[in-house]
Amino acid sequence: MWKYLLWSVLGLATLQGTTAEFSDVFDEELFVKPLPDKFVYSYFQFTTRWELSQNDSLLHTNLVSRPLAELFHHFGVQELHLSFTYGLWRYASWGYPVTDAGPGAEVWAWFNPTTDRASIDHRWKMLCGTLSGLFCASLSFIDPSNTFEPVYSLRPTTHHFPGQPEPILRYAALPREIVCTENLTPWAKLLPCRSREGLVSLLVPDSIYASNYHSLGVHMRKLCHDPECHEFQLEAKQTVSVVQDLRIFGGPNWSLRKLFGQGMEGSCALATTSNVYVDVTDNGAVEVSQKPDETIRSVRGGARTELHRFDVKQFEAVMAKGRRAMFNVAVMDKRDPNVIIVAGPPPIFAKRFILGVGQERGKIVTQITNTHWGSLDLVVFENIPWFVPIYLHTLTIRHGAERIKPAFLHYTPGVQRERPYGLEVAFRIPARATVELSIDFDYIFLKWQEYPPDANHGHYIPSSIISLLLPSARNYTSIPREASLFRDSFNATQLAGYFLQLRTESLLLTLPTPDFSMPYNVICLACTVVALAFGPIHNISTKRIAAKGQEADKPSFSEKIKQFFKRKFGRKAKQTKEEEAASTEDLNAPDTE
Repeated sequence: MWKYLLWSVLGLATLQGTTAEFSDVFDEELFVKPLPDKFVYSYFQFTTRWELSQNDSLLHTNLVSRPLAELFHHFGVQELHLSFTYGLWRYASWGYPVTDAGPGAEVWAWFNPTTDRASIDHRWKMLCGTLSGLFCASLSFIDPSNTFEPVYSLRPTTHHFPGQPEPILRYAALPREIVCTENLTPWAKLLPCRSREGLVSLLVPDSIYASNYHSLGVHMRKLCHDPECHEFQLEAKQTVSVVQDLRIFGGPNWSLRKLFGQGMEGSCALATTSNVYVDVTDNGAVEVSQKPDETIRSVRGGARTELHRFDVKQFEAVMAKGRRAMFNVAVMDKRDPNVIIVAGPPPIFAKRFILGVGQERGKIVTQITNTHWGSLDLVVFENIPWFVPIYLHTLTIRHGAERIKPAFLHYTPGVQRERPYGLEVAFRIPARATVELSIDFDYIFLKWQEYPPDANHGHYIPSSIISLLLPSARNYTSIPREASLFRDSFNATQLAGYFLQLRTESLLLTLPTPDFSMPYNVICLACTVVALAFGPIHNISTKRIAAKGQEADKPSFSEKIKQFFKRKFGRKAKQTKEEEAASTEDLNAPDTE
C-alpha cells in the first residue's frame, strides 16, 4: 500500500514537471548582413519565453536563468535593459542595427509603481550592484549622481492597461566601461546550453574582440495578460552584435568559419528553433555555398528585403542519417573587387562634438541630418554629468541662419555631486536639412579625489539618444516592439511608423587638471631630507663624545729611515754586549772540582 502511494506521488510529480517543461520556449537566431565598404554585420539573438501564473514562483526555473528571474522577484522590476558596447556604429554608412546601444555600459529599468521614491532608489542601487557582480562589470559605480529619469525619450515595451499607473524609470550610463572576455563569459553562462553548443559556440572571444564593433545585451520584460497580472509571460532576450572588416580576412568572400574561427556542430538541444538568416538583397552577383531551406522576401514600409533561411535543426536531422559534418555557410562575391559600392544614406543620422577654445567655456553641438523627403519629429535626450554645468538660456536649434523653436522642453538642473543635468527637447527637422543643437557649458575644478586614475585622459560625457518615428523602413532592421523573435519582423508593416532610437558619440572632455606630480615631488623631497637628517641625529643621540689628547707630529720619510737603521743596528750591538757579558761570567766562575 505504501509503495503504491509512493509511486503515485512520484508519478504525479514527474507529470507536473513534464507539464511545466512546456511552459517555456527557447529560440536562437543569427542574422548576417553584408554592409557597404566590405563590412559584415552579425546579430545573434537568444530568446526564452516563460508562461507563468500569479501562483508560480520565479525561483523555480527551467530554461530561464535563475539569476535573471531573481531580479524580477526581489527588486520588483517590470522591464530591464542592459548593454556593454565597444566601438561606434556608423549610421551614415551602415544603416540601423537591430538593437541600438551606446558606447560603454548602459542600463535602464522600469519598476512597479509606488509612492515611495526612496525605496525605488534603494532597489535601483541594489539592482545595479547585483548586475555588477553577475556580469563582472563596474555597474556598482552607478549612484544618484549619474542616474536620471527621462520622461519622453524612453518608453516601456510592456503591456499597459487603461487606469494603471505608470511604472517608474531609472537610467544610467557609464561610457568609460571597457568590454572584455570577463563580461562575455558570465553572459554566455546564462543561456540554457551555455557556450558548449548551438549558435553561441560561434562566439569565440578572439574573433569577437578583434572586431570593429561589438555589443552584448540583456533585455527582459514582464508581459501581463490582464490588468491584475494573474497570468504573464517572462521574456528574456540576450543579444550580440558584431561588425567585422572583410579586408582583414583577405577579400570580400566570407563564411561563418572564417568570421568566427570555427564552424558549428549543431543547434542547442534545448532550442525549439535554430535559424540562420543571410541577407542577399540586391546581391545578384553573390553565390551561397549551400541551398537554403527557405527564401524569404519581406516587404516592410516600402523596403524590400530578400533573405536565405538555414534551419540548423534540419541540418542535424540530415547529418544524423549520414556522415558527421560541421554547419557552415559561405558566400562568394563574384563582383569586380575594384568597384566600390556606395549605399545611400539612411533617413536620419547624427554626430556630436565639442567646440571652444581654452579651458573656461565650451559648447556641446549635436548635428542631425535628415535625408528623408519629408520633415520628421524627434526628441533629443542629453544626459550631462554634474561636473559639466550647462546653461539652458544658451540652448539653440539652428537650420543655417534660421532658428527653430522647440515643440516642448523638459529640463532638470543638475546638483554638484548629487544629480546630473537632464535635457529633453522635441522639435521638427525640415526635409533634406541639417540641424545643429548646441548648448554652452563651463569647465570647473574638481576635488583631487574626484579625478580618475588617468586624470589627463579626460572625462566622458554619455552619448545623446535621439528618438523618432520613421515613415519608411529603409535601412531599418529592428524588431517590432510587440514582437519577440527576429522572424516576426518579416513583412511587419506598421502604419503608425517605425520607432527608431539612435545614439551619438560619447564625448571626451579634458577638465582643468592639477599637477599630480607635485605631491610626488614633495614626498621625494621630504623623504630625502628625513634620510639625510636621520644619520647625524642618530649618531649624536646614541654615541658618547670623548676628548682625545694632542697627537705628536708625524715624522718625515728620512727620519723614518734613520729610526729604522737605528733600531736595526742598536738591536745587534745590544745582542753582542750580552754575549760578551755571558762569556766573561763563564771565565770568572770558580772551579768546583
